[in-house]
Amino acid sequence: MWLRRQSPALAVAILFTIQALLLLPYPGLQNDEALFGSLIYEPRNLEYFVQVFKHRIPLMAISYLGGLKSLLYAGIFALWPPSLASVRVPVIAFGAATVWLFVRLLDALLGRRAAWVGGLLLAADTSFLLTTTFDWGPVALQHLLLLGGLTLLVRFYRTRANWTLALATFLFGLGLWDKAVFIWTLSGASVSALILLRPQLKQLVSPRRLLLGAMGLAVGAAPLIVFNLRYHGQTFQHARYTSADIKNKARLLKSSLDGSSLFGYLTREDDGRRREDPPRLGERLCLCLSQLAGRPRKNLMLPVLVLSLASLVWLRGAECKAVLFGLIAFLVAWPQMALNQGTGGSTHHAVLLWPIPHLIVAAGLSGLSYRLPCARRMFPAAITALVVGSNLLVTNEYLAQFIRHGAGSAWTDAITSLAGRLEATSKASIVVADWGILDSLRLLAAGRLRLYQAIDIASKPSLESQDRLALRWLLGLPNPLFVLHTPAEEAIPGSGARLAAHASRLGYARQLLFTVRDRYRRPIFEVCRFRPTSAPSPPWLR
Repeated sequence: MWLRRQSPALAVAILFTIQALLLLPYPGLQNDEALFGSLIYEPRNLEYFVQVFKHRIPLMAISYLGGLKSLLYAGIFALWPPSLASVRVPVIAFGAATVWLFVRLLDALLGRRAAWVGGLLLAADTSFLLTTTFDWGPVALQHLLLLGGLTLLVRFYRTRANWTLALATFLFGLGLWDKAVFIWTLSGASVSALILLRPQLKQLVSPRRLLLGAMGLAVGAAPLIVFNLRYHGQTFQHARYTSADIKNKARLLKSSLDGSSLFGYLTREDDGRRREDPPRLGERLCLCLSQLAGRPRKNLMLPVLVLSLASLVWLRGAECKAVLFGLIAFLVAWPQMALNQGTGGSTHHAVLLWPIPHLIVAAGLSGLSYRLPCARRMFPAAITALVVGSNLLVTNEYLAQFIRHGAGSAWTDAITSLAGRLEATSKASIVVADWGILDSLRLLAAGRLRLYQAIDIASKPSLESQDRLALRWLLGLPNPLFVLHTPAEEAIPGSGARLAAHASRLGYARQLLFTVRDRYRRPIFEVCRFRPTSAPSPPWLR
């Protein structure tokens, strides 16, 4: 009986997990994906910490990003050392749990039919799958904590058990600590509830429960709250509103919905080079399916979302309220990211709105099916099958791009080889001089490398006196090795040439030691040292 009740949730969680595990090994560890390691391994980023028995426990990575993920992974890495698998398998588990909770939530609110529709759509959603599996946002905990809190609130409404209210708001507080932009979706859901569920809320509200909910939220978000009290609201200094880029952000939202936004970033486009067919049967089947399907890059989610919104004309009851709930939540949440400078222009921001679109579609399709008795079962099943199938084909195209051309520059698999070769060097000081390398090396080497950075120096066309002193100090480290991208792969264009020019003015000449290539033999990284020249530069050029 239990297995039968849980079958939709388990099925869609398994669907999500299988797709994620197939994608897992292809991209290398991206710098932002590895950022949480800065609170675990040296050199550590101690933005804000507490001291317990002479141990520093970091609580904030940066002013809007907390240390929740870092604390979880510190325990994971104690048993499973850092690798692509140990970094990605846990967030895949978070994603599967999110899908499972979404199905349970829909089943409780709208019934089994909506649960199947929404669960399948979310589990197959390409943008949700990619951003969760590689979690460079980070987004995995944001989704899990939101769905966990909402599920507990539904249970609180049905049972009136106050502990479920306290635990729900505690999870919301953890979401805010994990990343302050959690406020976008939390405020969207809250405003929707206040507008649409006022009679139900009046039955539940009491001073004691308000205090209990506030305490749960405050305890969960305590590190973020204390940090802002100590540093004069530093988190809120990132709120700078402008409508200058609103059109591009709207286009990004559209491409995130249709699954096309990460082509050319997560994967490489065709570089024109001829490559042999892969030896693995599974990879050859993936390429064959891609060819037969016409290499699709867009799914059918957007037209079905529009259809579901249009269905408000015919919907009644719980389904109508659910579509309105999702619409209001979206209209509150998206403008906050779209109008804020520096947010809303990337898929890992847009996907924080998920699963609002899937809630709308699940409610809309299931509601319409009840209004169309002649096609009660076939209508939502056929539409869901089309959307899920289109998503699976787009996901297959990402996998085919990985196989044909490899990962994008920021996701190169050469980073693993680079970490291994640098660890093999004896007592070297590793100086990173371009963005996209430092955090990945720190995590893959588990803090065993003596890492320094010269990114700021390499990005400047000319150096001030303090920059020259810093570069002299770096050049004087024990056996300093400088790590850069090759010119074609540079994240900061010209960083390598500028660093060489700055070093030359100080009387040092660049010597290339070795190049690290990706699986397609493309040169990605250069490791070099700087030797003193026999004729130093004149003092006025230093």
